[in-house]
Amino acid sequence: MKEFFRSFFAGLLALFVFSLLAFFLIAGIIGAVSKGFESEKAAVAANSVLKINTNYAIPEQTQSGMPAGLGLLGFDANQGVGLNDILASIKHAETDDHIKGIYIELGVNANSYATLQEIRDALEDFKTNSKKFVIAYGEVVTQSSFYIGSVADKIYLNPAGAIEFKGLSAQLTFYKGTLDKLGVKTQVFYDGKFKSATEPYRMQKTSDENRLQLEEFLNGLFDENLQEINKSRNLSVEKYRLIADSLLAVFPQTAASVGIVDELKYYDEVVAEIKTRCGLGADDELNFVGMNDYRSSFVIEKPKTSDGKIAIVYADGTIIDGSGENGYLGSKNFREMMEAVRKDKDIKAVVLRVNSPGGSAVASDVMWREIEVTKKEKPVIVSMGDYAASGGYMISCNANKIYAQPNTLTGSIGVFLIVPEITDFMNDKIGITFDTVNTSAHSDFPSITRPFSPTESKILQAGVDSTYLHFKQMVATGRNMSVEAVEAIAQGRIWTGVKAKEIGLVDEIGGIDEAMKGAMEMAGLKSYTVVEYPEQKSSILDEVILSLTEETKAQMQAEQLGILYPHYLAIKDLMGRPVMQARLPYEIAIR
Repeated sequence: MKEFFRSFFAGLLALFVFSLLAFFLIAGIIGAVSKGFESEKAAVAANSVLKINTNYAIPEQTQSGMPAGLGLLGFDANQGVGLNDILASIKHAETDDHIKGIYIELGVNANSYATLQEIRDALEDFKTNSKKFVIAYGEVVTQSSFYIGSVADKIYLNPAGAIEFKGLSAQLTFYKGTLDKLGVKTQVFYDGKFKSATEPYRMQKTSDENRLQLEEFLNGLFDENLQEINKSRNLSVEKYRLIADSLLAVFPQTAASVGIVDELKYYDEVVAEIKTRCGLGADDELNFVGMNDYRSSFVIEKPKTSDGKIAIVYADGTIIDGSGENGYLGSKNFREMMEAVRKDKDIKAVVLRVNSPGGSAVASDVMWREIEVTKKEKPVIVSMGDYAASGGYMISCNANKIYAQPNTLTGSIGVFLIVPEITDFMNDKIGITFDTVNTSAHSDFPSITRPFSPTESKILQAGVDSTYLHFKQMVATGRNMSVEAVEAIAQGRIWTGVKAKEIGLVDEIGGIDEAMKGAMEMAGLKSYTVVEYPEQKSSILDEVILSLTEETKAQMQAEQLGILYPHYLAIKDLMGRPVMQARLPYEIAIR
């Protein structure tokens, strides 16, 4: 027996040592490859066409370890390019003699319209400034993808393809019936009759107030989209509405006949036309360069003289307390970024890029304070992305100036708290019971294994009321309004960027370029360099390790659960909300 244990532990030790050596060997290889890739600059051949594919979830920033060479590791690097690099690449292509035009690959696009409008505006500028061509082609084209493609000189659709143009809808999912069947009760506390984030857990259909605000938001969003499309396409807004209402674009032939697309063509025919536009013969080689390779081919030139720096601080994701990664914006991370910005005396202004549906009310308050401290030393200008709502608006409202896209979702000034009560589920479904010994009347407060007492419920609602009042006071201070005026447009109600400007929640309509110009003017700069926070990761190893943990785990769960995955996330989210929330329900799916 002694010999068995000696052999067993010797083998276990050998396995451990081998695994450790293997890890460092792989890490070394990846590190070496990473350095090689990061130092390599792609060469762009003559007669090249920049290929733009937006059919993935576009992040605000490209992670620096992601670009070059990740294809060898099983990643599609083109589907990791951030909005910052997409815009920079389109801008650079204007004056690049090697780039003869842009080809937009249309497909299934699930990005929000504010992000897409940033790209669309950049493509409009490209056409105007460079006089080069923009061609779009797709086989199965969603409505948001068409929105991007509508900027092109020509839009082509596969003869057997399909295009979606039918107006916008928002589908909400309600979980009260499921929770009732499971025996899970929800104890809900909220302020704001339009604060719909609690509805999926306490109702089985949309409230009249939420239906009203969604109808107004969607109609405003669709109107804005049609106005933008109308600028590029020779069809009236009224004609587009008729096409959408009558589903005239469902089939390729009718889509072409009503002018949604210009012609029906196969891919090889589109390539042939692009060759002609580039002055090439049928047998000449046409070089398509992907966004990732193109971005790695150039360095953004810094001005020869600079009056200072402008910092772009990305506030991206659901707001949480502490540190945040992978789609979450942590208050600790944000505080550290703003401290770094304040310490750097060369930074003369800050552009805060907010793309957040909100989250923890406490964390949002912490971030609000950081902006308050920072703007005493240098101006803070907010650029709103897809969302700047609830807690996302709380951190925005204290800026010196706020820019929003016409189709940004903002507002949602309200607060809620949801605490599940799982006693019936545990007792009746799986036979687990609880018994508690307390020293005081509320020693176990708050608890999910018993309902709240009337006293405890009053305390929690009072806390929500206090936080809501504080939120309104913060908005009133930041926007120079009375609390009464804020209350009239608060109540948890959401607004488009256009409407938000009308009611005083934002100052200007425009994207991040306009916000940068505003920061430049406010800081009194004639020239500047740009620094970005958070700093991008420096190696592929960081990204690989991350992808092998959180991202891979999420992908596996999504594949296993299929269409049930969003609902799993919703229930998981419910069980993980221990603090007061100022946020949107992410379950709203606009399409």
